[in-house]
Formats: sequence, C-alpha cells, structure tokens
Amino acid sequence: MKKSILSLGAAVALGSLGFAGSAQAIGYFGAAATPPAAPGAATANAINPGSVGNMLFTPYFSAQGSMATLLNITNTDGVNGKAVKVRFRGAANSDDVLDFTVFLSPGDVWTATVSRNASGVAQINTTDKSCTIPDASAWPAPFSTLRLPSYLSADQANINANEGYIEILNMADVPPTFLGGANKGNVNPLYTNIKHVSGVAPCNGAAFATVLSPTATDAVGAELAGLSAPTGGLMGTWAVANQDNFAMYSGNHVAVTSTSAIAGLNLIPQPGYTNITFAPQVGSNLDTAAFPAANVTADVLLQAGTITPLWFDLPDMSTPLLTAPAAGAPEIQALALSQALQHHTVLNDYVANATDAAVPMATDWVVSQPTRRYFAVMDYGTSAATAAVQYNPVGANPYAGLLNKVVTANGPQACMLVGFGSNDREERVNVIGGSFSPGVSSPTCGEVFVIKFGATSVLQAAVTTRTVSPVGTEGWAMLTMPGPTTGLPVVGFAATSILNQNTSAHYGWTLPHRFVN
Repeated sequence: MKKSILSLGAAVALGSLGFAGSAQAIGYFGAAATPPAAPGAATANAINPGSVGNMLFTPYFSAQGSMATLLNITNTDGVNGKAVKVRFRGAANSDDVLDFTVFLSPGDVWTATVSRNASGVAQINTTDKSCTIPDASAWPAPFSTLRLPSYLSADQANINANEGYIEILNMADVPPTFLGGANKGNVNPLYTNIKHVSGVAPCNGAAFATVLSPTATDAVGAELAGLSAPTGGLMGTWAVANQDNFAMYSGNHVAVTSTSAIAGLNLIPQPGYTNITFAPQVGSNLDTAAFPAANVTADVLLQAGTITPLWFDLPDMSTPLLTAPAAGAPEIQALALSQALQHHTVLNDYVANATDAAVPMATDWVVSQPTRRYFAVMDYGTSAATAAVQYNPVGANPYAGLLNKVVTANGPQACMLVGFGSNDREERVNVIGGSFSPGVSSPTCGEVFVIKFGATSVLQAAVTTRTVSPVGTEGWAMLTMPGPTTGLPVVGFAATSILNQNTSAHYGWTLPHRFVN
C-alpha cells in the first residue's frame, strides 16, 4: 500500500531559492554545517512539564459523528522561523492518515480545524496565512485511507481515519540570515518567503522549489537552502468539541524538549540544538542509498519495506535528533522516549450517572501510546486472516509478547489485556483482573483507546472503544498496564460531559491522567 502525493496546488518549478549555488537538493538528516551560537548542543530528550519543545504530541483528535478538533501550533522563538512536520495517525495502528509541512515565522501561530466532510471522512481546513506545503489551494484536505487495510469497506476505512493522535515535529530552523558557508551573513530567501508582511507571509511557490526537491543532500546543501539546526520552542493547544451541544475538551500538547541541561528543582529542561531532520513534502521514494530506512526511523513496516518509505513519511518521533543517523539509533531514541512516558498505573476520576439524574454526567478516558508504532505494529496483509502483529527485534522492546491480533468490526487490531479497578465515593471497591468488563476475553485494542464509563461515548469514539462497569456512579478508577513493572508509555485525559437540565446547556470537563510508576 503506497501513499499518494497530496496536490501541491500551484505548479512549483524546481530550481534555486534565489542565491548563488542554491540548486542543492533538499532532504537531509544529520548535524548542521554551522550550529547556532546558542543554545548549546542537546544531549538528551526530556518530557517538558512546561509544554514547550522540539516535538509535540496531541493525545487525541476526532472527527467522528458531530465531533471536531481544533489545533494550534505556536513558535515562541522570536528570531528564527521553523519548518514543522504535522502528522495525523489513526487510533488503531498509528497509520499515517494525513501529513504536511508548516513554516512558522518568529512568534507565529498556525491554526486549523478537523471535521467530517460530506463523504464521511475527516478533513482539515485552515484560513491561516502562514505557509504550508501543500499550499493554500489544496485546503481543505481530506484524510487518506490508502495506508489502511485494502479490504475494509469505505465506511470502515473512514471510521479508522477519523480518530487518532497527532505528531508535530521541528524539522529545522529557518534563520533570518545564513549562519555560515559562502552566504554567511546574507539574507536568507527562505526566511523572507515565510516571514509575514502586513499579516501575510509571501509563500511564493517558486521560492520553495529547493525544499521540495526529492533528492538527498548533505549538511552544506541544507545550509545553502536556508535551513539550520532546530532549537525547539514549539507549543500549542488542542480542543475536541461536540458541534451539536458545544461541549469542549481541551489541553496542551505534550512536549518533548531536546535539552542541554535540566534546570534546578522545577525540572524544566533547557533547550539545545539538534540534528536537522528535514524531508521534502513529496511522495517519491526515500533515497535509501543516502539514508537507509533503518537509520532514520524505527517504524517496523517502513524498515521492512512492507510500506515503501517515501520522503514525506519522515521525520517521525524516532528520527535521530542527538546522534548521527545509523542502524539502531532510531530505536535508541524511541526507547528513551518510551521510558520517559512509561507508567504502570493510570488514575483519574469518572462520573457515569443516569440520563434522568438532576445533573446528567458521563466520562470517557483517552489513553494514547505515542511510541508503540516503533516497537509493534499490525501488518494488515492481504486479508484479515493474513494480518499479523510484527515486532521490532530491538532487544529492549516494551511491547514484546504483549499483543495479539483481534479482528474487530473496524478491521484487525493489535490488542492487550489491561487491568481495571474502581472506587466510589463511599469506599466501595472493585478490581477486575486481566481486562475490562464483561470479562477476561475482551482485550483492549489500538494505539489510542477510549474507555467508556457511561452508556454512550462522550467523545463519540468508534475505533477502539471499551466499556467498563465501575463500582458506583461516581468516583475514581485505575488502569493497570501489562508487561514489566515499569508499565508502558502512555499519556491521556478524562473527558466528562455535564448537562444543566434547567438551561439545556452542555459543558465539557477535561482532567489529565495521573500516574503511578
């Protein structure tokens, strides 16, 4: 299954960015030719409780039913522009259902909305004036089902594409002037093209020609094209809204900072510069002679060639930021991120009272596993019968032996047994060993799964929903993750809907999960 190239709108002639020697091809993973004077080189990746970083992760998006998702990305860097990869992944298997590139100028904010279109599949739309590739003529853009099982019906494929999570990656900085080389100190034409003028970025298609060239380059070529080592500084928020009753659930993106130091007792990591991880937003084959897939991604299917790696499949959260691309380096980064997110027990509140209660309330829990794709994945095969879970053979695989194939109503999924327990407000307790109600034969499936406490799903979740039976109508509950005592890499939140019977007003209440390791 190969992904199609998104329309680039206006024709873009391949050529220079308007300065001598600029006709360098652009696709590069590695150290910058000229590092920035500050900050220092990053030596580790760390979860930033301050929610600013080099990589952002949105635990959930949805366009199921009447749900819509609002997204914004902010560049807090007041000097440099940012080349940013945005990728939407499906809930079942982290399949790429849409990706694109955004260029943010200093202090810029980019916004977009995801909702279901008339064909029943999610689409993203923006009226923002920042530069994107594909350009403004391609928006709104429908999500793609090409990476989903070919044997699903159109409705099943749409359901799978309409729900999942989001990756946001700082591929490179775009400085106002060249940091080194023959053009040192000269104005950077790429920066000029993305810098707002009277509230609008020029976004001239011809000026993007070099960064759309689907051929590998080196550090010097990346510098000539106007790219420099990324320094992070991205932040943003997400919101999932019910368009029928206007209840909204929201939060900050989870942030990973590539850090040169941890500052004091507040544990806020100091930013550092990293490798450039820039791939052109084009659907031609990755130059695997220059950048073998195993050197730049831990994605099991891309490494194996089950899915032919294309340039716009990269970078991902495993693409090496701190060391030179090499076999095993993506797995080291993915494992470090997994360990930073590993939790044995997930805790949160819930309410699940009757629809005729004085104040009807219901709760969904969202649990996302942002690194599972790099360790275990469902290979869909040619039919549900031939589909199988494939593991990355890396030695320290947190998912090793935990997953089994289950053929669900939405196609084959990789599933595991997760423990559930609840406590009501009056000290009543129940613990269900092994899995969720109604019994141990009902595993938890998907890379993002939704736990439903009420009669219906607050988030209208449809891909990987599980229903639980808590001990009382309100209280707190826990999920016990399988595997080693250290648990699994998870993030997420509880979404509770509240109805005011007197005014018929709906409210949304969002609580981030709490954890015990």
